[in-house]
Amino acid sequence: MENHSVMSAILRDRGRLPELREARVPAAGSLIQIMMNIPGPCKRLDCTYELFGLCIGAMQKALASSACEMLSVERIDLNVGPVAYMQVSWEATALKRFCLLFEQGHPLSAYWDIDIYSYSGRAVGRREIGAAPRPCYLCSQSAKVCGSQRRHSPEELIGRMTADLTAYRQAQMGVPITRKAGL
Repeated sequence: MENHSVMSAILRDRGRLPELREARVPAAGSLIQIMMNIPGPCKRLDCTYELFGLCIGAMQKALASSACEMLSVERIDLNVGPVAYMQVSWEATALKRFCLLFEQGHPLSAYWDIDIYSYSGRAVGRREIGAAPRPCYLCSQSAKVCGSQRRHSPEELIGRMTADLTAYRQAQMGVPITRKAGL
């Protein structure tokens, strides 16, 4: 019964996302929506919040070193996990390209779900700019296909995620990594 109530809460919050997003779309520029790619019914794991914080920090640093002006940042904690909205001065298609390059340059980006919306609220997808679909972080096939066919268990996926996070922490501290954890 508890799993049913958790799933109901997640579905309810997923249903609220369009309303939350529409309320934050800027009059000019674009909106970045950042969520986490976390499998299974429990989206509020300690590692989820750590990965989320790393994403927000890395994104803010990347945007600060570009010509893009950040207009606002807002974080919200929902049953789907943490969500951030960043209003920025860039045009949406250019911002999507920037974010894809940003993702390619960070070893933990597989766990981040970064969506871009224009000032009119229109989503700019990977396909629109000629980018390949997001790969699964276990087998490199299409993440959508793996997810819809449930090719991997949540335990497998979360195990990989925590191993990658541990390896990233060790690398940041200069600790030699003795086993490959997906990085």
